[in-house]
Amino acid sequence: MNNIAPLAPNFCADPENAWTLPKSYYTNEAVFEFEKEKVFANSWICVAHRSELAQPNDYITRQVIGENIVVLRDRDNVLRAFYNVCPHRGHELLSGSGRARNVITCPYHAWTFKLNGELAHARNCENVANFDKDKSSLVPVKAEEYAGFVFINLNPDAGTVEAQLPGLQARMREACPVIDDLHLGARFVTETPANWKSIVDNYMECYHCGPAHPSFADSVQVDRYWHTLHENWSLQFGHAKSSEKSFKLDESVKDPSFAGFWAWPCTMFNVPPGANFMTVIYEFPASAEVTLQHYEIYFLNKELTEEQQKLVEWYRDVFRPEDLRLVESVQRGLKSRGYRGQGRIMVDQQRSGISEHGIVHFHQKMAKQYQPA
Repeated sequence: MNNIAPLAPNFCADPENAWTLPKSYYTNEAVFEFEKEKVFANSWICVAHRSELAQPNDYITRQVIGENIVVLRDRDNVLRAFYNVCPHRGHELLSGSGRARNVITCPYHAWTFKLNGELAHARNCENVANFDKDKSSLVPVKAEEYAGFVFINLNPDAGTVEAQLPGLQARMREACPVIDDLHLGARFVTETPANWKSIVDNYMECYHCGPAHPSFADSVQVDRYWHTLHENWSLQFGHAKSSEKSFKLDESVKDPSFAGFWAWPCTMFNVPPGANFMTVIYEFPASAEVTLQHYEIYFLNKELTEEQQKLVEWYRDVFRPEDLRLVESVQRGLKSRGYRGQGRIMVDQQRSGISEHGIVHFHQKMAKQYQPA
């Protein structure tokens, strides 16, 4: 990270007198390359809900820091993940998602692999000197189901998801007791021209909710809204009310609330009022200034009701574009000569619903990543 302003070891140590990361940390490719190895190659990253990998032979593919990963459930019902490349010449094996056959066949030279990653057959291998099938298997990636979702880790020596996010699963299950039984209702995919940290920053505060999300703010009571910080995750919890502009609540819903979980480094799980559906923001950073985002909505039922379809349309046409416009504008503004290089983080003593102490928590964690080993 040559030519990048170094951070003091006590960066953001005083939350009430804190400033954001310098703007170069959001725009410089050298910083992003460092983060790819230090953060993303060594962290559990959420990639899907368990329902997409519920049956043997189900598979999905994801792009994570330039790596193409396939996650699947093998014939013995074991969850597995592999780099989605043939060990022969590197051709990609599967695309999209769906149901795999009992073997995966490379489209290039027809090498075939069992769903456990073992090489099943390589054409003409019996006539090739010293060919070793055991050294021609797919390269595995760690995979684990946690709190109803599927996570992967590129570090073969990584611990468990719970070790990275202690206590998160229990709290998510408390917020959404039906979390295991959800199904994908809608997915919006965007190549967002913004640094992944700008997207996390935006999520980590509700200071912008009133000005930028008027329909959301009409349902969530920001004066009864708290942001609690944990080791590698945080919870934004607020009391809710029915709104014609966003969440129309059934009278049977008692004490409606909103719970928003950020999980290190870049996944956001949201349990809206009613607690019987969820939205999730998956971030897959592509470069210093581009982030591939999956915005997904999960319901208990597979066939959406008219009311659920209207809610999906609100997320797609109103709420989601509001956030996209914000982070895209920030990314442009960070490069302006008129931006002084860092912004004051607005933390109040009361840690109110509009306090930005969640950003301080995130920036403290990022600053530690950048310190010399």
